[in-house]
Amino acid sequence: MITEEKIYIGNIPCLKIACHEDVKGVVIFYHGWTSTKELQSLRGHILAAYGYDVLIPEAIHHGERGIIDYEENPAAYGKFWQTIFQNLREAPQVIAYAQTWHDDVPLAVMGHSMGGFTALGVMTWNRDIQAAVAMNGSGWWDESDRRFRAGLPLEPMDFLPQLRREISRWDPYTHTENLEGRSVLGLTAGNDDTVDPMAQSYYMDKLYTLAGVRSRFITYPGLKHFVTTNMMGDAVNWLTDVL
Repeated sequence: MITEEKIYIGNIPCLKIACHEDVKGVVIFYHGWTSTKELQSLRGHILAAYGYDVLIPEAIHHGERGIIDYEENPAAYGKFWQTIFQNLREAPQVIAYAQTWHDDVPLAVMGHSMGGFTALGVMTWNRDIQAAVAMNGSGWWDESDRRFRAGLPLEPMDFLPQLRREISRWDPYTHTENLEGRSVLGLTAGNDDTVDPMAQSYYMDKLYTLAGVRSRFITYPGLKHFVTTNMMGDAVNWLTDVL
């Protein structure tokens, strides 16, 4: 019987979804920009139905942690990245809780859109994570930043130089050596008009050259910025294979 409850890990609100079976692993699922933990509950239940316990943290500026004008430009653009950086800072707390919950099963991260960016960053900077699944996200943050700014477009702003330095500092693309012995699955909508899929494609191409990293990249032709049943199925199959 699958159960769901709201918990707090420190001051981080989370959904805790338990499968109450022989647990295959714990998945930390990160939601996207403008979303909330509750809106990811169904995806958490799907993972639980396949034997995974799930934690879904709420990001700052979302849900009970505050709502902002997500369309405000350019301030919202800076907050998008600051939300990812805050997810990275908070990840060790969530990981520690997951290890307390289950100290004998593997840990994975998964996320959609901003959550996909986050999942790849969290895996890059936390050795306890064994696998990542990024849906419509990107592991090459510098390239995604360039493409975001070209598409918006953004006028020069005082905060942009510092923001770009922070993006470069944490960019998974330039720290792929940290992924030795682990697994990454990239799932990308072929016609994504929100997150340009080419940055993720370049990131996954780099992973293919690394003998110590197990990776797979799947593109869904014609799909825009959505998570489909096929994506969830491919994610579950990948986790079953690599964990």
